Amino acid sequence: MGQNKIWVFLEKYMIGLSIISFVLGVGLAYLSTGFAIFVSNIISYVIDLYAYIAPVIIYIILAPTLIKLSSVKMTNGKNFTLYATCWLAGRRLMACLWGVVFTVIVFGLPLYADGGSSVSDAVLESLTSFGLMAIYSFYFYAIYAALLTVVVSHKIPKIKNFLTKGCDYIEWGGKYLMPVIPVFMLAIGAYLYYLPTILKTEVGGMEASAYTHTLTVFGFAIHPGTPAGIILVYLVIALLVGLACIIWHFFLLLYTKHCVKDFSIKNYFKNYWSKVYPLLWATSSEALATPLNLHLVKKHYPNIKPEVRRFVVGAGSFLNINGTLICVIILAGAVCSLLGIEISFVHLLIAVPLVFMLGYGVPGIPGELIIFAGPMVTILGVKPEIAPIFLALYVGLQIGLPDSFRSGSNSTDNCLCALLINKTYEKNSIAEDLTVKHYDNTFLGVKQ
Repeated sequence: MGQNKIWVFLEKYMIGLSIISFVLGVGLAYLSTGFAIFVSNIISYVIDLYAYIAPVIIYIILAPTLIKLSSVKMTNGKNFTLYATCWLAGRRLMACLWGVVFTVIVFGLPLYADGGSSVSDAVLESLTSFGLMAIYSFYFYAIYAALLTVVVSHKIPKIKNFLTKGCDYIEWGGKYLMPVIPVFMLAIGAYLYYLPTILKTEVGGMEASAYTHTLTVFGFAIHPGTPAGIILVYLVIALLVGLACIIWHFFLLLYTKHCVKDFSIKNYFKNYWSKVYPLLWATSSEALATPLNLHLVKKHYPNIKPEVRRFVVGAGSFLNINGTLICVIILAGAVCSLLGIEISFVHLLIAVPLVFMLGYGVPGIPGELIIFAGPMVTILGVKPEIAPIFLALYVGLQIGLPDSFRSGSNSTDNCLCALLINKTYEKNSIAEDLTVKHYDNTFLGVKQ
């Protein structure tokens, strides 16, 4: 019982604990250079190991997720599963494209990076880079291995059962990261404060301002060369992720209202959104909030068929992660801008297939964007000497507030998607029922 009280306390006060921990980390780094160096060394060590462990992580998470997805059966048969999966995949693609458009607008990125080349040349160059990555990258090897495992697992049930259970354990274990979130936030606070000094060291003693660039957002310039500057950059990126996710969710709300006539936006926020979003925002875990999400959708939208609710909401932590995919693109644009890496609309557009595919390996737990960091380095053509700094920024800036905003968007999207998919499901069910009744009545000699 005591342990349950601890979980309840953490869920209730996680927002406050995270903010306090972040401020405490900044303060400790300010007071103690030794503490800042200690935290930074740990994070740097993890980043150094990343290139070796990332492909393994991608495989371990992606393989069981795809197996689980390919094994799902509904009461209405596989046709519904295929339809729902494709429908959600369409929304994922739209979310990626929205992330690209938003990033280009916010950071003022060009259509293509090379001023001397044509659009077709820029597209060809990006496609060539993507093709080379597909042939030589260990990240792609992990994806290929996961796809091959799916095929083999259907022939060997033992492999299928073992890996499917592994996927469940990954999501179930996500809740145990809750006590670690304040520790993460403390470390990130210290790390961001000390980051200008790290950048100075990485570039051989030059001032950080010689390597980092002014981040311009909607015409406002933010320079990350000081502790206050990099912390402001972190907050701005978090707010940009929040804004992009809010705009995305707003249009999904309007679309739902258009398609589902009895849907009330007011009741949606009052009865559903206000009850599940705080938990999502505080814990940054879609998997942890899934039971509550299922309960609230069942309670306030009982017209949604059980099989639709369980599939869309239950599998949403890895099928429907629109907020995460939007964040991946925005963060890539922000870090490239900070490091003076020239990217364009074309670069981000070519990265969409990779982001889309890797999205199926997201486990729905805090810090999930780490699996995208290495692949984005390769697909965006980041130079090897800059890659460690890119990874440091990408991994560090995605924890905490950006995680909260994207997780909140991911799971609340599930409710709206369930309503939309349920409408089509009901239409098909009614059509089938009418066909059966017509056949029965004709057989019995009843006049139509």
